Amino acid sequence: MKGKDKSVSKVVVRTDANTQYDGASGLKELGPPDLIEVQREPGKPASSIKKIVFGLPPGVEIDVKQLLGIMTGGQPYHLYDARPGKRFGAAHVPSAKSAFPKDKDFLTKLPQDKNALLVFYCGGPTCPYTGAAVKKAQAAGYTNLKGFQAGLPGWKKAKLPVHAEASWLAKNLDPQHVILDVRDTAQSGQSHIKGAVAMPTAELQGMTQDFIKRQVVAELPGVSDQRAPVIVYADSHTAKEALLAYKDLRTWGYGNTTVLKDGFAAWQAAGLPTQSGPAATQIVYEKKLAPGAIDPKEFMALQQSGDGVMLIDVRTDQEAAAGIIKGARHIPLEKLEDVVAELPADQEILIYCANGIRAEMAHETLSANGIKNRYLNETVTIEKDGSFKI
Repeated sequence: MKGKDKSVSKVVVRTDANTQYDGASGLKELGPPDLIEVQREPGKPASSIKKIVFGLPPGVEIDVKQLLGIMTGGQPYHLYDARPGKRFGAAHVPSAKSAFPKDKDFLTKLPQDKNALLVFYCGGPTCPYTGAAVKKAQAAGYTNLKGFQAGLPGWKKAKLPVHAEASWLAKNLDPQHVILDVRDTAQSGQSHIKGAVAMPTAELQGMTQDFIKRQVVAELPGVSDQRAPVIVYADSHTAKEALLAYKDLRTWGYGNTTVLKDGFAAWQAAGLPTQSGPAATQIVYEKKLAPGAIDPKEFMALQQSGDGVMLIDVRTDQEAAAGIIKGARHIPLEKLEDVVAELPADQEILIYCANGIRAEMAHETLSANGIKNRYLNETVTIEKDGSFKI
Protein backbone atom coordinates (compact mmCIF):
# COMPACT_ATOMS: atom_id res chain seq x y z
CA MET A 1 0.00 0.00 0.00
CA LYS A 2 1.62 3.21 -1.13
CA GLY A 3 0.82 6.54 0.44
CA LYS A 4 -1.26 7.10 3.54
CA ASP A 5 -3.92 4.58 4.45
CA LYS A 6 -6.73 6.52 6.11
CA SER A 7 -8.79 3.42 6.85
CA VAL A 8 -9.55 2.74 10.51
CA SER A 9 -9.90 -1.03 10.05
CA LYS A 10 -7.21 -3.25 11.54
CA VAL A 11 -4.61 -4.88 9.33
CA VAL A 12 -1.67 -7.17 9.99
CA VAL A 13 1.63 -5.48 9.16
CA ARG A 14 4.97 -7.21 8.90
CA THR A 15 8.28 -5.58 9.70
CA ASP A 16 11.87 -6.54 8.98
CA ALA A 17 15.37 -5.15 9.41
CA ASN A 18 14.73 -2.61 6.65
CA THR A 19 11.64 -1.06 8.25
CA GLN A 20 12.30 2.59 9.15
CA TYR A 21 10.76 4.14 12.28
CA ASP A 22 9.82 7.77 12.88
CA GLY A 23 8.95 8.85 16.42
CA ALA A 24 10.03 5.52 17.95
CA SER A 25 13.14 3.35 17.82
CA GLY A 26 11.16 0.18 17.15
CA LEU A 27 8.01 -1.83 17.81
CA LYS A 28 8.76 -2.16 21.52
CA GLU A 29 8.06 1.55 21.94
CA LEU A 30 4.69 1.33 20.18
CA GLY A 31 1.38 0.08 21.49
CA PRO A 32 -2.15 1.13 22.40
CA PRO A 33 -3.29 3.89 22.29
CA ASP A 34 -0.56 4.97 19.83
CA LEU A 35 -1.65 6.07 16.37
CA ILE A 36 0.70 5.06 13.58
CA GLU A 37 1.04 5.66 9.85
CA VAL A 38 2.34 2.71 7.85
CA GLN A 39 3.91 2.69 4.39
CA ARG A 40 3.86 -0.75 2.79
CA GLU A 41 3.28 -2.82 -0.34
CA PRO A 42 0.69 -5.64 -0.15
CA GLY A 43 2.31 -8.86 1.02
CA LYS A 44 5.59 -7.15 1.90
CA PRO A 45 7.05 -5.86 5.19
CA ALA A 46 6.37 -2.24 6.05
CA SER A 47 8.92 0.15 4.59
CA SER A 48 8.25 2.76 7.30
CA ILE A 49 6.20 3.21 10.47
CA LYS A 50 5.56 6.69 11.82
CA LYS A 51 4.10 7.48 15.24
CA ILE A 52 1.55 10.27 14.89
CA VAL A 53 1.64 12.85 17.69
CA PHE A 54 -0.71 15.83 17.72
CA GLY A 55 0.96 19.01 18.89
CA LEU A 56 -0.45 22.15 20.51
CA PRO A 57 0.31 25.84 19.92
CA PRO A 58 3.35 27.22 21.82
CA GLY A 59 2.66 27.92 25.50
CA VAL A 60 -0.55 25.88 25.59
CA GLU A 61 0.61 22.42 26.66
CA ILE A 62 0.81 21.57 30.37
CA ASP A 63 1.97 18.43 32.18
CA VAL A 64 0.51 16.49 35.12
CA LYS A 65 2.25 18.64 37.71
CA GLN A 66 0.98 21.86 36.14
CA LEU A 67 -2.57 20.50 35.85
CA LEU A 68 -2.50 19.52 39.51
CA GLY A 69 -1.30 23.03 40.31
CA ILE A 70 -4.29 24.51 38.47
CA MET A 71 -6.73 22.12 40.16
CA THR A 72 -5.42 22.81 43.66
CA GLY A 73 -4.37 26.45 43.26
CA GLY A 74 -7.59 28.07 44.38
CA GLN A 75 -8.11 30.08 41.19
CA PRO A 76 -11.19 29.47 38.98
CA TYR A 77 -10.70 27.09 36.07
CA HIS A 78 -12.80 24.99 33.69
CA LEU A 79 -11.55 21.48 32.88
CA TYR A 80 -13.02 19.72 29.85
CA ASP A 81 -12.79 16.12 28.64
CA ALA A 82 -12.63 16.46 24.83
CA ARG A 83 -13.19 12.78 24.06
CA PRO A 84 -16.52 11.58 22.62
CA GLY A 85 -19.20 11.92 25.29
CA LYS A 86 -19.94 8.19 25.58
CA ARG A 87 -16.48 7.64 27.09
CA PHE A 88 -16.79 10.32 29.72
CA GLY A 89 -19.15 8.51 32.10
CA ALA A 90 -16.92 5.47 32.49
CA ALA A 91 -13.77 7.40 33.40
CA HIS A 92 -12.64 11.01 33.55
CA VAL A 93 -10.28 13.32 35.42
CA PRO A 94 -11.91 14.70 38.61
CA SER A 95 -13.80 18.00 38.17
CA ALA A 96 -13.89 17.61 34.37
CA LYS A 97 -16.97 18.16 32.22
CA SER A 98 -17.62 16.59 28.85
CA ALA A 99 -17.12 18.81 25.76
CA PHE A 100 -16.47 17.00 22.48
CA PRO A 101 -15.25 19.51 19.86
CA LYS A 102 -17.14 17.78 17.03
CA ASP A 103 -20.51 18.26 18.77
CA LYS A 104 -22.64 21.12 17.46
CA ASP A 105 -23.21 22.41 20.99
CA PHE A 106 -19.51 22.39 21.93
CA LEU A 107 -19.21 26.16 22.36
CA THR A 108 -22.39 26.34 24.46
CA LYS A 109 -20.65 24.21 27.09
CA LEU A 110 -17.92 26.80 27.56
CA PRO A 111 -18.26 29.80 29.93
CA GLN A 112 -19.32 33.21 28.59
CA ASP A 113 -16.16 34.85 29.97
CA LYS A 114 -13.66 34.70 27.08
CA ASN A 115 -10.77 35.29 29.53
CA ALA A 116 -11.63 32.34 31.76
CA LEU A 117 -8.99 29.61 32.13
CA LEU A 118 -10.02 26.61 30.01
CA VAL A 119 -8.12 23.32 30.15
CA PHE A 120 -8.76 20.52 27.65
CA TYR A 121 -7.58 16.91 27.54
CA CYS A 122 -8.46 13.76 25.59
CA GLY A 123 -7.01 10.29 25.03
CA GLY A 124 -3.33 11.22 24.98
CA PRO A 125 -0.68 12.55 22.54
CA THR A 126 -2.01 10.44 19.66
CA CYS A 127 -5.59 11.65 20.15
CA PRO A 128 -6.49 14.75 18.08
CA TYR A 129 -9.31 16.15 20.19
CA THR A 130 -7.32 18.24 22.68
CA GLY A 131 -5.86 20.22 19.79
CA ALA A 132 -9.23 20.39 18.03
CA ALA A 133 -10.92 21.75 21.18
CA VAL A 134 -8.18 24.36 21.73
CA LYS A 135 -8.37 25.46 18.10
CA LYS A 136 -12.16 25.77 18.15
CA ALA A 137 -12.18 27.69 21.44
CA GLN A 138 -9.40 29.96 20.19
CA ALA A 139 -11.37 30.73 17.01
CA ALA A 140 -14.36 31.63 19.18
CA GLY A 141 -12.31 34.27 21.02
CA TYR A 142 -11.14 32.47 24.18
CA THR A 143 -7.73 33.73 25.24
CA ASN A 144 -6.65 31.67 28.26
CA LEU A 145 -6.32 28.13 26.94
CA LYS A 146 -4.30 25.13 28.13
CA GLY A 147 -4.05 21.58 26.84
CA PHE A 148 -3.11 18.55 28.92
CA GLN A 149 -1.75 16.53 26.02
CA ALA A 150 -0.83 13.47 28.11
CA GLY A 151 -4.58 13.09 28.55
CA LEU A 152 -6.39 10.44 30.54
CA PRO A 153 -3.65 7.81 29.91
CA GLY A 154 -1.06 10.18 31.40
CA TRP A 155 -3.29 10.92 34.37
CA LYS A 156 -3.79 7.19 34.96
CA LYS A 157 -0.07 6.52 34.58
CA ALA A 158 0.53 8.94 37.44
CA LYS A 159 -1.93 6.79 39.45
CA LEU A 160 -4.11 9.77 40.22
CA PRO A 161 -7.83 9.24 40.98
CA VAL A 162 -10.17 8.72 38.04
CA HIS A 163 -13.91 9.25 38.46
CA ALA A 164 -16.90 7.36 37.09
CA GLU A 165 -20.33 8.99 36.82
CA ALA A 166 -23.25 7.58 38.79
CA SER A 167 -25.51 7.85 35.72
CA TRP A 168 -23.11 5.60 33.78
CA LEU A 169 -22.75 3.07 36.59
CA ALA A 170 -26.53 2.85 37.05
CA LYS A 171 -26.70 1.49 33.48
CA ASN A 172 -23.96 -1.07 34.11
CA LEU A 173 -25.01 -2.95 37.25
CA ASP A 174 -24.07 -6.33 35.80
CA PRO A 175 -21.45 -9.09 36.26
CA GLN A 176 -19.32 -7.45 33.57
CA HIS A 177 -18.49 -4.60 35.97
CA VAL A 178 -16.89 -5.13 39.39
CA ILE A 179 -18.36 -2.82 42.04
CA LEU A 180 -16.55 -2.75 45.38
CA ASP A 181 -18.00 -1.21 48.53
CA VAL A 182 -14.81 -0.36 50.41
CA ARG A 183 -16.50 0.97 53.54
CA ASP A 184 -16.48 -1.15 56.69
CA THR A 185 -18.97 -4.04 56.70
CA ALA A 186 -21.15 -2.36 59.31
CA GLN A 187 -21.94 0.37 56.79
CA SER A 188 -22.22 -1.80 53.68
CA GLY A 189 -24.36 -4.23 55.66
CA GLN A 190 -27.03 -1.59 56.13
CA SER A 191 -27.31 -0.51 52.50
CA HIS A 192 -25.14 -0.72 49.41
CA ILE A 193 -25.25 -0.31 45.63
CA LYS A 194 -27.12 -3.12 43.95
CA GLY A 195 -24.69 -5.90 43.03
CA ALA A 196 -21.77 -4.45 44.98
CA VAL A 197 -19.29 -6.66 46.81
CA ALA A 198 -18.17 -5.75 50.32
CA MET A 199 -14.39 -5.45 50.32
CA PRO A 200 -13.23 -2.97 53.00
CA THR A 201 -10.07 -1.01 52.27
CA ALA A 202 -8.35 -2.64 55.25
CA GLU A 203 -8.93 -6.02 53.59
CA LEU A 204 -7.39 -4.83 50.32
CA GLN A 205 -4.39 -3.43 52.17
CA GLY A 206 -4.00 -6.76 53.97
CA MET A 207 -3.97 -8.51 50.58
CA THR A 208 -1.26 -6.15 49.36
CA GLN A 209 0.96 -7.02 52.31
CA ASP A 210 0.30 -10.74 51.77
CA PHE A 211 1.20 -10.54 48.07
CA ILE A 212 4.44 -8.76 48.97
CA LYS A 213 5.26 -11.29 51.69
CA ARG A 214 4.64 -14.28 49.43
CA GLN A 215 6.22 -12.54 46.42
CA VAL A 216 3.33 -13.42 44.14
CA VAL A 217 1.47 -11.45 41.49
CA ALA A 218 -1.32 -9.36 43.01
CA GLU A 219 -4.78 -10.45 41.88
CA LEU A 220 -8.27 -9.42 42.89
CA PRO A 221 -10.11 -12.63 43.91
CA GLY A 222 -12.25 -13.78 40.99
CA VAL A 223 -10.85 -11.18 38.55
CA SER A 224 -7.76 -12.36 36.69
CA ASP A 225 -8.47 -9.93 33.84
CA GLN A 226 -6.58 -6.75 34.74
CA ARG A 227 -8.53 -4.86 32.08
CA ALA A 228 -11.78 -5.44 33.97
CA PRO A 229 -13.77 -2.29 34.84
CA VAL A 230 -13.53 -1.98 38.64
CA ILE A 231 -15.51 0.75 40.43
CA VAL A 232 -14.79 1.47 44.09
CA TYR A 233 -16.91 3.65 46.34
CA ALA A 234 -17.25 4.91 49.89
CA ASP A 235 -19.58 7.60 51.25
CA SER A 236 -17.88 10.22 49.06
CA HIS A 237 -15.18 10.25 46.39
CA THR A 238 -12.89 12.13 48.75
CA ALA A 239 -13.22 9.50 51.50
CA LYS A 240 -9.89 8.06 52.59
CA GLU A 241 -11.16 4.50 52.08
CA ALA A 242 -12.00 5.11 48.41
CA LEU A 243 -8.69 6.80 47.63
CA LEU A 244 -6.58 4.14 49.34
CA ALA A 245 -8.53 1.30 47.68
CA TYR A 246 -8.08 2.96 44.30
CA LYS A 247 -4.34 3.30 44.90
CA ASP A 248 -3.96 -0.37 45.84
CA LEU A 249 -5.90 -1.68 42.85
CA ARG A 250 -4.03 0.56 40.42
CA THR A 251 -0.75 -0.64 41.95
CA TRP A 252 -1.91 -4.22 41.42
CA GLY A 253 -2.27 -3.44 37.72
CA TYR A 254 -6.03 -2.97 37.35
CA GLY A 255 -5.82 -0.09 34.90
CA ASN A 256 -9.57 0.44 34.50
CA THR A 257 -10.25 1.12 38.16
CA THR A 258 -12.31 4.23 38.96
CA VAL A 259 -13.79 5.94 41.98
CA LEU A 260 -17.53 6.65 41.97
CA LYS A 261 -18.00 10.40 41.76
CA ASP A 262 -19.81 11.80 44.87
CA GLY A 263 -19.90 8.32 46.43
CA PHE A 264 -22.70 6.33 47.99
CA ALA A 265 -24.30 9.25 49.78
CA ALA A 266 -25.14 10.99 46.50
CA TRP A 267 -26.10 7.66 44.87
CA GLN A 268 -28.61 7.00 47.62
CA ALA A 269 -29.92 10.59 47.58
CA ALA A 270 -30.54 10.28 43.83
CA GLY A 271 -32.72 7.22 44.36
CA LEU A 272 -30.46 4.93 42.34
CA PRO A 273 -30.65 1.12 42.88
CA THR A 274 -29.58 -0.08 46.33
CA GLN A 275 -29.89 -3.23 48.39
CA SER A 276 -30.28 -3.62 52.15
CA GLY A 277 -28.62 -6.23 54.33
CA PRO A 278 -25.08 -7.64 54.04
CA ALA A 279 -23.42 -7.24 50.63
CA ALA A 280 -21.91 -10.20 48.81
CA THR A 281 -18.33 -11.04 49.75
CA GLN A 282 -17.37 -12.99 46.60
CA ILE A 283 -16.84 -11.34 43.23
CA VAL A 284 -18.61 -12.94 40.27
CA TYR A 285 -17.09 -11.35 37.20
CA GLU A 286 -17.96 -12.13 33.58
CA LYS A 287 -15.67 -10.65 30.99
CA LYS A 288 -17.58 -8.86 28.25
CA LEU A 289 -16.82 -10.51 24.95
CA ALA A 290 -15.43 -8.25 22.27
CA PRO A 291 -16.89 -8.57 18.75
CA GLY A 292 -15.57 -11.81 17.26
CA ALA A 293 -14.29 -13.19 20.57
CA ILE A 294 -15.24 -16.62 21.90
CA ASP A 295 -16.19 -17.49 25.47
CA PRO A 296 -13.29 -19.36 27.14
CA LYS A 297 -15.60 -22.22 28.23
CA GLU A 298 -16.86 -22.70 24.68
CA PHE A 299 -13.29 -22.56 23.37
CA MET A 300 -12.25 -25.35 25.74
CA ALA A 301 -15.29 -27.46 24.87
CA LEU A 302 -14.74 -27.12 21.12
CA GLN A 303 -11.01 -27.78 21.50
CA GLN A 304 -11.75 -31.02 23.34
CA SER A 305 -14.40 -32.20 20.88
CA GLY A 306 -12.71 -30.94 17.72
CA ASP A 307 -16.17 -30.77 16.21
CA GLY A 308 -16.13 -28.76 12.98
CA VAL A 309 -13.42 -26.39 14.13
CA MET A 310 -9.77 -25.75 13.42
CA LEU A 311 -7.47 -24.20 16.02
CA ILE A 312 -4.75 -21.81 14.85
CA ASP A 313 -1.88 -20.65 17.05
CA VAL A 314 -0.57 -17.28 15.80
CA ARG A 315 2.31 -16.93 18.27
CA THR A 316 5.95 -16.86 17.25
CA ASP A 317 8.01 -19.96 16.41
CA GLN A 318 9.88 -19.57 19.69
CA GLU A 319 6.66 -19.46 21.73
CA ALA A 320 5.17 -22.44 19.91
CA ALA A 321 8.35 -24.49 20.46
CA ALA A 322 7.68 -24.33 24.20
CA GLY A 323 4.21 -25.85 23.80
CA ILE A 324 1.15 -25.75 21.55
CA ILE A 325 -2.46 -26.69 22.32
CA LYS A 326 -3.29 -30.22 21.21
CA GLY A 327 -4.80 -30.29 17.75
CA ALA A 328 -3.81 -26.72 16.87
CA ARG A 329 -2.01 -25.64 13.73
CA HIS A 330 0.79 -23.15 14.20
CA ILE A 331 0.80 -20.20 11.77
CA PRO A 332 2.73 -17.15 13.02
CA LEU A 333 0.71 -13.96 12.65
CA GLU A 334 3.13 -12.45 10.14
CA LYS A 335 2.65 -15.46 7.82
CA LEU A 336 -1.14 -15.73 8.08
CA GLU A 337 -1.87 -13.62 4.99
CA ASP A 338 0.28 -15.96 2.88
CA VAL A 339 -1.78 -19.09 3.70
CA VAL A 340 -5.33 -17.71 3.75
CA ALA A 341 -6.19 -19.59 0.54
CA GLU A 342 -5.15 -22.90 2.15
CA LEU A 343 -7.55 -22.64 5.09
CA PRO A 344 -10.71 -24.79 5.07
CA ALA A 345 -14.00 -23.13 4.15
CA ASP A 346 -16.15 -25.80 5.85
CA GLN A 347 -14.76 -25.32 9.37
CA GLU A 348 -14.90 -22.49 11.87
CA ILE A 349 -11.42 -21.34 12.79
CA LEU A 350 -10.59 -20.58 16.42
CA ILE A 351 -7.52 -18.40 16.91
CA TYR A 352 -5.39 -17.94 20.00
CA CYS A 353 -2.12 -16.33 21.05
CA ALA A 354 -0.59 -15.51 24.44
CA ASN A 355 -2.95 -12.71 25.48
CA GLY A 356 -5.53 -12.09 22.74
CA ILE A 357 -3.85 -9.13 21.03
CA ARG A 358 -2.37 -10.97 18.05
CA ALA A 359 -5.37 -13.29 17.93
CA GLU A 360 -7.64 -10.27 17.42
CA MET A 361 -5.43 -9.04 14.59
CA ALA A 362 -5.59 -12.47 12.98
CA HIS A 363 -9.38 -12.41 13.39
CA GLU A 364 -9.51 -9.15 11.45
CA THR A 365 -7.34 -10.60 8.69
CA LEU A 366 -9.41 -13.77 8.26
CA SER A 367 -12.72 -11.91 8.51
CA ALA A 368 -11.60 -9.52 5.77
CA ASN A 369 -11.03 -12.60 3.60
CA GLY A 370 -14.49 -14.02 4.30
CA ILE A 371 -13.30 -16.85 6.55
CA LYS A 372 -15.54 -17.80 9.49
CA ASN A 373 -13.54 -17.44 12.69
CA ARG A 374 -13.49 -16.36 16.32
CA TYR A 375 -10.60 -15.55 18.61
CA LEU A 376 -9.70 -16.14 22.25
CA ASN A 377 -9.26 -12.77 23.96
CA GLU A 378 -7.57 -14.19 27.06
CA THR A 379 -4.17 -14.88 28.57
CA VAL A 380 -3.20 -18.48 27.84
CA THR A 381 -0.47 -20.57 29.47
CA ILE A 382 0.52 -23.66 27.46
CA GLU A 383 2.63 -26.57 28.66
CA LYS A 384 5.01 -28.69 26.59
CA ASP A 385 2.53 -31.60 26.55
CA GLY A 386 -0.20 -29.42 24.97
CA SER A 387 -2.25 -28.90 28.10
CA PHE A 388 -3.22 -25.28 28.75
CA LYS A 389 -4.77 -22.91 31.22
CA ILE A 390 -6.87 -19.85 30.39
